[in-house]
Amino acid sequence: MNKELLKKHEQSLLHAMTGVENCQGVLSRLDRQWTRATLTGKINCSRIAQTLIDFIISTQDNFTSLQKNLVDTLVLENTQKVVLEITAVAQVAIDILKRNLFERTADVGFLATDDDLVRFLAGGEDDQGAVARIVERLREYREKYTVYSEIIVCDTAGVVRAHLDQDNPVVRSADPLLAETLAAPSYVETYRETDLLPRRGEALVYSQAIRHPASGAALGVLCLVFDFDGEMASIFENLKRSSEDIVILILDETGRAIATSDPARAPRGRTYNMALRDDFAMAQLGGEAYLSKTLPTKGYQGFFGLPWYGQVLKRVATAFQNGTNGHGLDEAAIRRNAIFSARLIQVEEASENVLSDLQLVVQNGEIMAAKKSVQADASERVEAQALPHVLNEVKKIGDQVQQVFQTSTGGLLKLVTSSRLHDVRFLAALAIDIMDRNLYERANDCRWWALTSDFRRMLETPPLAESDRARMREILAYINSLYTVYTNLFVYDREGRILACSNPDEHRQEGRALHMRCVAETLTLTDSQLYRVSDFEATDLYADQGRERHTYIYNAAITSLNRPDTVLGGIGIVFDSEPQFLSMLHDALPRDGAGRILDGSEGMFVEAGGRIVASTNPEHAPGDMVDLAGVFCQLHCGQSTSHLVADGDKLYAVGCSHSAGYREYKRDGGYVNDLLAVIKVRI
Repeated sequence: MNKELLKKHEQSLLHAMTGVENCQGVLSRLDRQWTRATLTGKINCSRIAQTLIDFIISTQDNFTSLQKNLVDTLVLENTQKVVLEITAVAQVAIDILKRNLFERTADVGFLATDDDLVRFLAGGEDDQGAVARIVERLREYREKYTVYSEIIVCDTAGVVRAHLDQDNPVVRSADPLLAETLAAPSYVETYRETDLLPRRGEALVYSQAIRHPASGAALGVLCLVFDFDGEMASIFENLKRSSEDIVILILDETGRAIATSDPARAPRGRTYNMALRDDFAMAQLGGEAYLSKTLPTKGYQGFFGLPWYGQVLKRVATAFQNGTNGHGLDEAAIRRNAIFSARLIQVEEASENVLSDLQLVVQNGEIMAAKKSVQADASERVEAQALPHVLNEVKKIGDQVQQVFQTSTGGLLKLVTSSRLHDVRFLAALAIDIMDRNLYERANDCRWWALTSDFRRMLETPPLAESDRARMREILAYINSLYTVYTNLFVYDREGRILACSNPDEHRQEGRALHMRCVAETLTLTDSQLYRVSDFEATDLYADQGRERHTYIYNAAITSLNRPDTVLGGIGIVFDSEPQFLSMLHDALPRDGAGRILDGSEGMFVEAGGRIVASTNPEHAPGDMVDLAGVFCQLHCGQSTSHLVADGDKLYAVGCSHSAGYREYKRDGGYVNDLLAVIKVRI
């Protein structure tokens, strides 16, 4: 951490660190006592103990330097603890948002090629029946992807041909984003006010041109309006659990807040200091001082989106009110097994040196006093009698110095430990939230792709013609190119026989009959909102060089266009679980000020029964069993906890959180999947 920056704000920070201020006060008092002891020695014992007094003065100089080092270390460690806390939250805030928005870029790219939308615009149909059918199509899409507040279809002249929100009075748009979208090779991401949503304020819109599949001619523009406020409210609600005295903001490239967790203290629309190159910054909200940290996104799968930043501000007055977070901490065990920071070791070694010097002063003085007390010189005997009083005062100072340093370093150790316990609990909750959000999208994808009109028409009259198989492969491959979290997408008939695959390397699977329970159950579904997911198990549908791997396969039924209650087959989507789950876990692991994952940290997704879904520790493979502490297994939906766990001579802070679902996913009773996230950090 930049020491000049710390020095600049030291007084403001120190004033809020009552424990450090108290320590500083005690040390100042001891320094004054030391000065009095030295003065007493000079007056009463200078003839027999001048060298001893000089040694006391020299030791006091060391003590003065040590006093400053201790206070500086306590200020640094306390500040660094808070900065690392708000850094983690700021990074998570912007990265979770960007993960979500990455999915939107794929959505708009796929929906813009939807057969029904293409035919609607190409045919120039304006009658109420045709519009109603398209509106119903859009509504069904939004029922799958509930992150959209409005979906609008315009022609190339900006005339709104169909849209979902009947409270939105838009009829025609002159917004430049339409022309920009028609000229763009793919999607366009826009955040500002738009006449597509009159008097609605700023909106986040994903738009893409709808083109004729044969000629490539532009037919119109599809606009997906993301529920930005709703999504940010959800993100803020989860992240504010980490601390009650923080404010979380999303800032644009100018530092203007476009989303805030606390509109009263930090209003939307106001510009905030970002200080991107500094370890932290100081800000004023409502007349109070706040520590702040601002970070850009790390990106997700190469997607960075609009130049936005996450900022977190923590109230200085309460930032350093350190407790044990409800944990009973055994200081002796922590001191015995924890990895001390270099700064803490230096402080302890320096304090031991001062105490050693003081003990030497007392020992030498006691020997000298004993010798001089039997001298014939009366004045020396008088000074020898006075010397023990000086030594007693020095010894008392030494005892108090020892107590101050033990209390301070012990408190610092407890601070780091309780902070780690708080962090791993928060990070475990973050990891499982990232997983739930990601798998929510998988449930949406399979259900929507099952409604692809071409698939439904092709399956209506079996057997599948080779030209239809080629077209089915083409559609699946296009989808897979947009949604890169899958290794393969496949369509199967009502007998469970695979008809076509997106991945050319998996074409060998075509013709194979699937006997999985999830496939059999899928073939009984007629409600387009329902889906089925395989157990997390090893399968050759997710093999690597012949090695079966564990994954989830999401399935939805494909029904007849003319007879929606008749199942014609299904679609299966193979989630690329190994890299995707590892990416989620790495995003949740604690990092230092330079953004490096802390040594000795690892993460794991695991079923409540102990079967591993993913682990950053290469010694634990997906499918392996692990013995979880009973308290972890007893967690209920949305609950989190953390504990200290000893492993030989090593001590770990271990946090665990139970899946709570996201939006309707795993909350509507349609799918139960009890998973835990475990984050383990050596302290």
